[in-house]
Amino acid sequence: MQPPIGIELKCQVEHKLRDFVDENLKTRPLIVVAPDMFTGKTLALCGAGPSLRDQEITGADHIMACNSALPYLVSRGVDVTAGVGIDQTPGLLNEWRYPPNVPYYVASSCDPALIKHLRANGRHCIFFHNFVGLKKVDGESDEFEHYCSTWPTTFMVGKGFSVVSRFIGVAQWMGFERIDVYGADHCFGDDDIAHANGESAKAAYGQPIIMDGEIDGRRFRTRPDMLLGAVDLARRARDSNGAIRLIGDTLPNVLVEKDDKYLDQVARALGPDELAEGKINLNYGAN
Repeated sequence: MQPPIGIELKCQVEHKLRDFVDENLKTRPLIVVAPDMFTGKTLALCGAGPSLRDQEITGADHIMACNSALPYLVSRGVDVTAGVGIDQTPGLLNEWRYPPNVPYYVASSCDPALIKHLRANGRHCIFFHNFVGLKKVDGESDEFEHYCSTWPTTFMVGKGFSVVSRFIGVAQWMGFERIDVYGADHCFGDDDIAHANGESAKAAYGQPIIMDGEIDGRRFRTRPDMLLGAVDLARRARDSNGAIRLIGDTLPNVLVEKDDKYLDQVARALGPDELAEGKINLNYGAN
């Protein structure tokens, strides 16, 4: 077996994140998620992958849509309960340029320009914390301590590699007993379509590093962070005893029946002593 290829994922705005968190604390009214808000309810959590176009969303008490899935579903007449975003770059500001009239669950580390835009349009913002590894300098507290000492008590999510998978933790803390996941493709569609609204991989990500591979005789094209996210989401759904259900023809759904040994061969986080010679540095937008 060849040694693993090391790919380092770096957020392009990581040096701004502490300032983002502090600026968003000034939002008025300041509303944070609370536990057990939706106890016993079911949620359809929608990513923006191409498979979203092929699915009818049924059987859920609430529908929450991430990123560009929100305007896409609203344009199709779907009764969306709320929008969800964790992006720390201006990308989400563009996708929500004309924000539908729903509440927005957003990370405290989002670009403050996005929050101000939503508030200027009369939209309610409901915050949760998204662990991003705030850079600590002399005299500053670590990330968890900073949230606890400055913000009202709320939830901090620390697991997942995409907005969908990270919000699953928030949704479970809010009490949803089952989460049906739509549009979490973690791979590109035909002609490298990235999103259900028809946006291509090039339009969405510029010049992304694209990985091409075969699983069970099928070819998949994806990005490194999306592949890692697919493995993580497959594991979580597989081990959830039905509390997380993956809907549609997606890469995580192809992986969900695989064992841990197989999934580790697809993608996994590497320790510093496991890297092959050199590594690929990949800046990403955090969505």
